[in-house]
Formats: sequence, C-alpha cells, structure tokens
Amino acid sequence: MIDKDKITHRHWSIKVGRADPQTAIAPDTYGEIVTAVEDLSQSITNLILTPKGAVPTEPEKGVDILGSIDRHPDIGIPYLTREIWDAITLWEPRVTVERVVVGIVQFSHFQTQVFWRPVQSVMDDLEVTEVAYNG
Repeated sequence: MIDKDKITHRHWSIKVGRADPQTAIAPDTYGEIVTAVEDLSQSITNLILTPKGAVPTEPEKGVDILGSIDRHPDIGIPYLTREIWDAITLWEPRVTVERVVVGIVQFSHFQTQVFWRPVQSVMDDLEVTEVAYNG
C-alpha cells in the first residue's frame, strides 16, 4: 500500500485494474497509483466507460453509449463522438481535446481514440488514449 503523503505528483489517482476486452482478465493493481499523464489518460478512460446516470451525485457525468446502440453507423458514430467530446470537455478540465475518432471493430464493438493535450503543462506532446469497449 502506498502512503499518500509520500506521493510527490500533483496529479495522481488509484490505478484502475480494468479487464482486457479480449481476455476478460484484469491485472492485480491493489495499492498502485497512476501519476501525471497516466492519471489524465485513466481519467479520460473512466469518463468514456461511465454511463450517464451511474454517478448518483453527478448524474450527467459520463457518456451515453447506449444512445448509439442499434443505430446505423452514420448516426451512431457521430453521436458517440460528440458524447465523448462533450463529457471530456465538461468533466476533465485538465486536458484540451484535439480530436475524437470512433470506429467499429466488429458488430456492436467500438474503439475510440482521443487525442488530447494537458492544459497545465509545459509538455506540448499530443497524447492518445485508446479505449476498447463492447456493446
């Protein structure tokens, strides 16, 4: 277990042990943290995978993925792209979204790439967070 008083980074959070979509195996991350850019990337992933209404104190937090299910890709993909863009812009003020790309991996399975930059950083490298999810 990590002593939070010994964490020297301004941006950090507990590491989420998310299961791999292909294998359904989750890594053991007990006691681990993510810092700096990894924290921002994890926050973006958490926002995308949180359904709207799932956070009782903030019902608008998250993305309405269900709103794009069973829609033609010409309608569903732009809808999902806008939902992701809006959620990150509203709920993650530490980043600036440059571009969101949603693509179909297979029927009812999407993959999203979010191109973003940290707001409060001298680092101007473009970061990409890739999220795979099953519908």
